[in-house]
Amino acid sequence: MTDQKENTDWKERFKNAFVLYLIRNGERPVTVFKFCEELEVDESVFYEYYNSFRSVEKEVWLTFYEEVKQALDRDSEYSSYSTHEKYLSFLYTLIEVYKQNRSYVVLRYAEVDRRSLRPWFMDSFREEFAIWVKEILDEGFESNEIVSRPLISSKYYEALWVQLLYVTRVWTIDESEDFQVTDAAIEKSSALLFELMKSGPVDLLIDFVKFAYQNKAY
Repeated sequence: MTDQKENTDWKERFKNAFVLYLIRNGERPVTVFKFCEELEVDESVFYEYYNSFRSVEKEVWLTFYEEVKQALDRDSEYSSYSTHEKYLSFLYTLIEVYKQNRSYVVLRYAEVDRRSLRPWFMDSFREEFAIWVKEILDEGFESNEIVSRPLISSKYYEALWVQLLYVTRVWTIDESEDFQVTDAAIEKSSALLFELMKSGPVDLLIDFVKFAYQNKAY
């Protein structure tokens, strides 16, 4: 137990120091040696926990995901929510986590190309997010809240991931009072995605395309 706590303490110390350095200087430390020198710790200690500054940042973002998940798990009403409501809860809670780290998130996300769907620092976050989303989507399929469609259902996760990136970008540039623009972006984009995942016009379109293809009606 002592070793585990010591490991956690060191990792937290390195993560916090790195984020603080980044938001103070606008860039990473030049070397791990210089970074550790300022912390008055031997460089070798850093490498016991991380192999690079990139790995530190990936864990920073993984921590954001874990904080959101822990908050949802503490919510006594969360388990009774619909799939759509669970997803909304995730996004709103993520924004609250972002608010506690705004300078860092804004700084880091400013470097992300708008066309990029896989920011490198979110790799670990994305992996855990995928597991969680697929779980709530399965619940949605079982309850018929959303419809399982051949080939398309496997893309639902990707659509929600793109939306999360969109919401994150909106939030980083949102200058409205109480981030009202971000709230609207969450509500409107989520409503659209979950409407498309329900049975409706999309199924009619798929059925028509299938008919046209099978009967060469084009």
